[in-house]
Amino acid sequence: MPFPHEEDSSEVVQTFSRILRDERLSAFRVVVSTCSEAGVLRKLNVPVGHFSHIVIDDAAQAEEPLAMVPITAFSNLDTSIILAGDPNQFGPDIKSPTAARSGLGKSYFERLMLMSDLYGLDTQVGKT
Repeated sequence: MPFPHEEDSSEVVQTFSRILRDERLSAFRVVVSTCSEAGVLRKLNVPVGHFSHIVIDDAAQAEEPLAMVPITAFSNLDTSIILAGDPNQFGPDIKSPTAARSGLGKSYFERLMLMSDLYGLDTQVGKT
């Protein structure tokens, strides 16, 4: 998988972009990726459970199926999954009316927060 404009990138970026082509990714314990690109790692045979943690930043903006790509592809019972974000800011950008009616306008992060009393105002520090 070549880097789009290798000649315009720094030597460090070129080195890491070649890792995917060399299929040596499993040597790394920390990988930064978008949720959708995490699917590429499965094609490179990175095993389930290889990563001890999966962190999804801005999880409140990720459509649920998209957030599931790294979670379902790499987590096992020993994997810690961290979802970070603010569901009161921007949610997923859903362009399809059908997808919106089907509930994809709500992120996995927000749905989990709404399912649990753990995040209610009465459980927050300083609130009674």
